[in-house]
Amino acid sequence: MADQNKPGNESENEGQSHPQKEKNEIRYVPVEYVEGYGPGHGMPDEDEIDLMELAKKIWAGRWTIIKITGVFIFLGVFWALFSAEEFESDAVLMPEIQTEDVGGASQLLQRFGGAFGISGGSSMPAGTIPPQIYPQIVNSLSFQLELMSTEIEFREYGVTTTWPDFLENHYSKPITTYVKDYTVRLPFTILGGIREFFSSDEETGTLVREDVLEQDFISLSQEEFELVKQLRERISVSQDQETGLLTAKVKLQDPRAAAEMNRYLIDLLKEYVTEYRVEKARQNLEFADQQKEEAEARFRETQMALAEFQDRNVSISTARAQTELERLQDEKNLALNVYQSLAQRVEESRLNLQEQTPIFSEVQPANVPTERSEPKRGMMVIVFTLLGGILSVGWVLIAPLLGTFRENLMEG
Repeated sequence: MADQNKPGNESENEGQSHPQKEKNEIRYVPVEYVEGYGPGHGMPDEDEIDLMELAKKIWAGRWTIIKITGVFIFLGVFWALFSAEEFESDAVLMPEIQTEDVGGASQLLQRFGGAFGISGGSSMPAGTIPPQIYPQIVNSLSFQLELMSTEIEFREYGVTTTWPDFLENHYSKPITTYVKDYTVRLPFTILGGIREFFSSDEETGTLVREDVLEQDFISLSQEEFELVKQLRERISVSQDQETGLLTAKVKLQDPRAAAEMNRYLIDLLKEYVTEYRVEKARQNLEFADQQKEEAEARFRETQMALAEFQDRNVSISTARAQTELERLQDEKNLALNVYQSLAQRVEESRLNLQEQTPIFSEVQPANVPTERSEPKRGMMVIVFTLLGGILSVGWVLIAPLLGTFRENLMEG
């Protein structure tokens, strides 16, 4: 017992207990430094887990995806085969743009005025319609109504009539139109039926022509307004900013009718632009022509008065008679000068009217399309297939979450 309390024995005991302490020590080592463990070495990553789970869910629901996509492919084929055929006719025009002759100072101002913040003004003369306004003219209500009132030949249907009458009495709507009316557009179809049921025959007539203010406004029924909206979607006039060329397009159910309406559209556009351009010149011509007729009448009167005076006074022997003769001759000469001046003014106005008349050069006349522009059947099938694939994959991924959410609501 005494030996155990010796100092030497204490040191031996301490030496024996030290290895036991080292065995109980805990060391923390970062996991990324452990060889063979971590991302890429067996340690699972969160992103890889999500992608794997998504892939597994998609693979598990592959038959659902195939079924839903197959239904959409069938719908795409059905829609492509039974959609209405449309034919688009186009024409290319080169409008004449007149510029005013400007002097050297004005040219310098137009060329270098922008560098000093000075505007040189427009080189386009007053009364000129820029081609950028042509699309707005074509989309105007008066232009559309006049275009709708023209009769065109629908050769495929063997009838010559206006486009609204063709739609109402000669054209059979495709099945897809009824499908849209009673599915996607069902609320609008119901409202239209209610409106048509309660509307009277007088309200669905054509334009109001008995109003004394018919020149100031146009009154349309709801049916006519819908026709105008449909026609605006079928015709267009656009300008190429680089070349300045105008392209007119018309899309109808018959190729011959599309080309004929495009031809009429171009002619009507020319009339509108010409009417605006030459309005002032025509007014000047009418005014000058009226003044010329009055001057001619005055000249004839003075000529006859002089002739009658000379017949009554064959031999003039008094100074008073001589003075009267000179006065009548002066009136005649003055009337003749005014008449000749106005006659020259009329000819100048006619030349100015001809100069102001715009010229449209047809780079490409309105063509009769040989191939349909719509429907693009291949593109339709591709779009429906992609849509079906996206929706089916989304349903496979979202359906389990919806089921879990429903169960939680029922349990709660």
